[in-house]
Amino acid sequence: MNRLTYLLIPVLLLTETLGTARYEVRYKLGALDTRVVTAEITWEASSWNGTPAYYSAAMLQTTPIFRLFLGSDYFAETYFSQDELKPLYFDNPFQKKGKDGKYEYLWKEKDIESTSTLGDQAVFQVFPNDGCTVDFLSLVHFLRFLDLDRAKEPLPVHILVSGKSYPGELVYQGEDSERFPDMPAHRFLLRLTERGLMENGSGNEVYIWRSMGPDRNILGLETELSTGSMYARIYTK
Repeated sequence: MNRLTYLLIPVLLLTETLGTARYEVRYKLGALDTRVVTAEITWEASSWNGTPAYYSAAMLQTTPIFRLFLGSDYFAETYFSQDELKPLYFDNPFQKKGKDGKYEYLWKEKDIESTSTLGDQAVFQVFPNDGCTVDFLSLVHFLRFLDLDRAKEPLPVHILVSGKSYPGELVYQGEDSERFPDMPAHRFLLRLTERGLMENGSGNEVYIWRSMGPDRNILGLETELSTGSMYARIYTK
């Protein structure tokens, strides 16, 4: 069994984990602190090719001022196996220069088949299914259900972005009771060595907070950009 798959908790998910989490993403530069993105991430029971699975979708609505960093509105969806929470299939439709496009990843036993389509052009690539290569949406849920007893050492990862694979490292930094005072959290650091989280390549170090309750929600993230910084926080009831 590969390393990253081994670290995913093969457990029956509690009812509390199903549903939709909504986020406010803000950009900060000096005295400026403004909302630039609203986002929601779903997690629900589903099926994939006739087999019980989990389904997740990420939907981001971006204001024009922030499209330099994140691009236009964003939608992506991923299916996961129910037994080991391994990613099965990812797709991200987009438009570029008036043409429809899509990034797709299909996880097989040994390989990940990548298809990048724009108009009538398609590029096919194959990445190793080494248990360390995931898209960003799969990484969110990997963090959500990570067993901390098995996260004592930094975890090497590769992140699939726009049909390419970028190396990184995931580090668990311990408990944090200050960032979200009413919701004690576990804090992680995602360190990307070649390109960052944002559309312009910035945001190489991303701090991520996860709730300590049974729902294991991702509470927020924070990253420095080439200019200013960006942070996200979950909407609370």
